[in-house]
Amino acid sequence: MSESQSDLYERARIVPNPDGTLTRLPEYYPTVPPSAGDSAVPSLSKDAPINHEQGTWARLFLPRRAFSDDPSPSKLPIIVFVHGGGFVVVSAAHPRYQDFCTDAASRLGALIVSVEYRLAPEHRLPAAYDDVLEALTWVRDGKDEWVREFGDLSRCVMMGESAGGNIVYHAGLMAADSVDDLKPLIVKGIVMIQPYFGGSELSGSELRLINDPVLPLDVNELMWSLALPVGATRNHEYCDPTLGGGSGLLDRVRDLEWWMGMITSDGDPLFDRTVDLVKLMEKRGIRIKL
Repeated sequence: MSESQSDLYERARIVPNPDGTLTRLPEYYPTVPPSAGDSAVPSLSKDAPINHEQGTWARLFLPRRAFSDDPSPSKLPIIVFVHGGGFVVVSAAHPRYQDFCTDAASRLGALIVSVEYRLAPEHRLPAAYDDVLEALTWVRDGKDEWVREFGDLSRCVMMGESAGGNIVYHAGLMAADSVDDLKPLIVKGIVMIQPYFGGSELSGSELRLINDPVLPLDVNELMWSLALPVGATRNHEYCDPTLGGGSGLLDRVRDLEWWMGMITSDGDPLFDRTVDLVKLMEKRGIRIKL
């Protein structure tokens, strides 16, 4: 490995191992336990396994007020949430996502299922997409008592931030293609928060923010090289969903009348990518709000 490559991995806070795996430095990617039993938080949380063989699991968040004395409480909408980290780092147990989901579950009055998916390069895309689709079937089957007791299967939204936004987009297309198999779970829409997309040519916002402190261009390129299928370039649908006018499954999303939400800002290097995808979906007749 060249000195420049070594420096790049160091700035990404990851160490490449000879067998192709990564060591993710825990001091930069910490984890925290769920907060069940902590009286100081507005939502309780707990972990539940999804697929023992793949090592996937979910952290569930339930508003404390759901535990009322009402013998017939109203069931809560379900948010299947997917964390960011460039497909390569971070966990559903990261303090950032623990705090975000704890707050969101309480504010939105929802049961949040935050998915711990397999990371690249040990598991390159589409592994993460498959894991989130499997998480939807896990919710459908009521494998956890909180889902069975408190979750409204008729009101499910997929939500993801950064790489999680990319994942819920692609896993959402897969879900749209298998909507009958997911019943009685009914997905109503997808929310993407500063979704992580790319392309073979740099966009205006990527050039303008080439030295962004959170996602500088060279770290961005490293993440894609680790996440995409071996031999693939960024001229790939996983990276650039606008290729060829977009997936044919967008027509299925339109016909299902799902709604899409995008949250971004012009301070995000990937801002132009998000705007381009919004324009594409508008052209395809999908209900979307930026």
